[in-house]
Amino acid sequence: MRIKNRLTIIGLIPLILSMLIIGYIVSQLIDMHASAKDDVDTLVRTEQLKGDMVALQQTLSYYASTPSEENRQILENAMKTTTTRVDTLKKRMVTTEQKRYMNTLEIKYTELKNKTEKAIEERNPAEIRRQSSRISGPLNDLYLLNIETNEWYDGILEANKQKITFTIWTTLIGFVIVVIVSVTSSAILTRRITKPINKMVRNAQRMAEGDLTGNIGEIQDKKSKFEVDHLQTAFHHMMLNLRETVQSVQIAGDNLEAFTHEVRSQMTNLAESASQVAVSTEELAKGSQSISEDIQSTASLMATMGDEFSKNVKQSTASAADGRLALASVDHGRTSLQKQQGYAKSISESSDVILQAVESFATYTAKIEQSSHAVRDIAEQTNLLALNAAIEAARAGEAGRGFSVVAEEVRKLAEDSAVATEGINRMVGNIQKGVTGIMEASRKGQELSIQQVTSMTVTEDAFQEISVKVSAIHESLEVLEHDMNASHERTEEVASAIENISAITEETAAGTEEISSSTEEQLRYFEHMTKRIEQLNEMTEEMKRKLERFTL
Repeated sequence: MRIKNRLTIIGLIPLILSMLIIGYIVSQLIDMHASAKDDVDTLVRTEQLKGDMVALQQTLSYYASTPSEENRQILENAMKTTTTRVDTLKKRMVTTEQKRYMNTLEIKYTELKNKTEKAIEERNPAEIRRQSSRISGPLNDLYLLNIETNEWYDGILEANKQKITFTIWTTLIGFVIVVIVSVTSSAILTRRITKPINKMVRNAQRMAEGDLTGNIGEIQDKKSKFEVDHLQTAFHHMMLNLRETVQSVQIAGDNLEAFTHEVRSQMTNLAESASQVAVSTEELAKGSQSISEDIQSTASLMATMGDEFSKNVKQSTASAADGRLALASVDHGRTSLQKQQGYAKSISESSDVILQAVESFATYTAKIEQSSHAVRDIAEQTNLLALNAAIEAARAGEAGRGFSVVAEEVRKLAEDSAVATEGINRMVGNIQKGVTGIMEASRKGQELSIQQVTSMTVTEDAFQEISVKVSAIHESLEVLEHDMNASHERTEEVASAIENISAITEETAAGTEEISSSTEEQLRYFEHMTKRIEQLNEMTEEMKRKLERFTL
């Protein structure tokens, strides 16, 4: 059993016993409380029935003297209430005497009730008054019942008093039993816990004094749930392990002592070898330093040559870029020239169209001139007709006056037509002069356009030749740029290789110096290790002296 469970049992035993005693006390109190409540209720209901019967007697007397409907209703309600009280109280009777008095009361009351109801139905006040005086019989029985009930209640109080006294003594005896059982069980369970623990304490004190020969008993069952058994088993294993550990430490101390002597001799030999290595590495460091200085000088020269190559590469790159720009400019000029040539052809074609249009317009002006001549001839003929009409009107005298006016108007119209015809002729002459000038200018412009197209063709041939030459120069510059870049890359590779060699040489020199320094440090370390080994030897001897106090 686990310690937790045992301690729980130790705590629960008095608690459970106390709860049983308390439960017994509570049950007794509840029983007495319920009994007292019922008994008191019986007394109260007896008094209530007495009051109801007195009230019923008064109601009967009042109804006999004043037989109204309202008083009748009051009387019936009083009789119902009294009947209910009688039935309820009858159920609470316990003793034989109580039941006998209650039966007598019930018989008398039932007879009185029946006669009263009959008198009410017959409206007989004399009978009702007679029944009101007869109610004294049930009241007398109720009085005897009340005396019997009080005596019964006094007996119950005495019984409850004895029950309380018995409960008190039972409680006191129970608490004494609880104390005895709790102390006994606690002592038994505690002894089973403390006995193995005290035994382990004694063995632990012996182990503290160096005595490892003790025996704590048999190993407990592994399936046991008692923690002290597990602790006892673990303590047994611990002592066995400690005994084996001390034995192992003693053996290790002997081996360590022999090992320190051997290491001390080997450290002396290593110190001598390290001294020789230090001298050799110091000479190697000096040679590596000289080689590193020569390689650094070569690397400086290669760096200078690399800078010059870089400048040449930049110049060749710039020349190649200029060649590309020149080639692009030539291509752009050729493109522009081709566009100009197209524009010149378009202008020449437009000049041809203009010349044709002007020639057509000149033909139209000739036709206009012919039309103006025809109009002028018509105007002259009209003028002659107007003159003839005026002559004929003059011959006619007064009868031809109106015709003379018309002839005058026709003459004026002919003159106006002649004037307009002369203006048209002048305008046609001016137009012909302008058209002649335009035709000459158009012919001259056409000739210039043809010459411009011819000149552009020659210029295009020249641009083509320039483009070929510039392309050849550009290709040569690109080849030169590629070769310069390749040479620059090889120079950088050579410089990088020399720098790597220089760095490696410097690292070798530094490593040699570090080796020399490490060798010196090793010498100091070997000396320190020799001292530490001597200290370890002293500690081993001290440990052996400490182990001598243990008895195995």
